[in-house]
Amino acid sequence: MIDQKFLEGIGITDENMVKSITETYSADIKAEKDTAAAIQKNLDTANTTIQSYKDMDIDGIKASVEDYKQKWEQSEADRKAFEHKTKLSGYVKGLGLQNDIYESHVLGLLEKSNVQFNDKGELVDVDNVVETFRKSHKDAFKSAEPKPQFVGTAGGSQNTPTDDDFINTILGLK
Repeated sequence: MIDQKFLEGIGITDENMVKSITETYSADIKAEKDTAAAIQKNLDTANTTIQSYKDMDIDGIKASVEDYKQKWEQSEADRKAFEHKTKLSGYVKGLGLQNDIYESHVLGLLEKSNVQFNDKGELVDVDNVVETFRKSHKDAFKSAEPKPQFVGTAGGSQNTPTDDDFINTILGLK
């Protein structure tokens, strides 16, 4: 340690010089201590961080990540299957089948034949399945001809009957 006795021992006796050297030495020592304290703080923080990593269950985290990845992939597959089935169902509704039973049957046939949609959203290779079904189940499709409408009278009368006249006619009343 550099102090007044040390400096006088090496021949420096000027009071101003001794004061200047001891102040500079003290400032240097303080700076070194501050630097050492900062380094020790960083070292302690690093050791704490390293210990927290050592305490982590890395295998558990990896297993959890894999589990979530599988769940996400399954969810995505389910979403795509639902979207595909919804599109198929919309297509089948547009075929003009007589009832829900025929629609379910045709939907099942299309699902079994693995028809897919192209980039434009159009079904590919669906005509073969639908035409085969159309040939084997001619009555499954609604007729393109409009249904006949029945009228209350076959009349040649110029008088238009009222609802009461119509009901009376049906019931045989006058």
